[in-house]
Amino acid sequence: MAKDKEKKEKKEKKEEAPAEAAPAEEAAPAEKKSEEPKKKIGNVFALFNQAQIQEFKEAFAMIDNDRDGIINSDDLAAIYNSIGREPDPKVIKEMLAECPEKLNFTHFLTLFGEKLHGTDSESALRDAFIMFDEGKTGKLSEEYVKDLLMNVGDQFSKDEVKQTWKEAPIEGGQLDYLKFVSIIKRGKEEE
Repeated sequence: MAKDKEKKEKKEKKEEAPAEAAPAEEAAPAEKKSEEPKKKIGNVFALFNQAQIQEFKEAFAMIDNDRDGIINSDDLAAIYNSIGREPDPKVIKEMLAECPEKLNFTHFLTLFGEKLHGTDSESALRDAFIMFDEGKTGKLSEEYVKDLLMNVGDQFSKDEVKQTWKEAPIEGGQLDYLKFVSIIKRGKEEE
């Protein structure tokens, strides 16, 4: 009888987790919190209005079949099965690989924010800078990057470069593009 009551309480807690307004990081399993400190995620909630966020929460809850606050391969396979399709493990693995960590609600929202607002992933931005870094130092000459921004592709104006440089981590005439990519994707971290 005590076991039945315990199971019922666990089930109720799992059902409540997706409906909460707090980010899913708080609903994530405790073992994740004991690992290395979490990366700071920019305010992805500012990208969407409340109605959109609520729709994403409902979609997340539908996909999170086991109600643990994390979308995993079993959850995605269950969605495939529910629509009468055979889940392809390779496709599911590729889908989950788009998120560098466990796919909780905040990461789910971040992925949609990137897709809907036209920004590339952190790794794509980093790879773009690496193409110009012949010495693979993680830094590029400030003047070289300015020249690229103003003369190649969608050319920046002097004002746009000036605005970009306000946020750019430049020391000794070198742009630290690894830090810069982090700032682009997550905002400046308080030091």
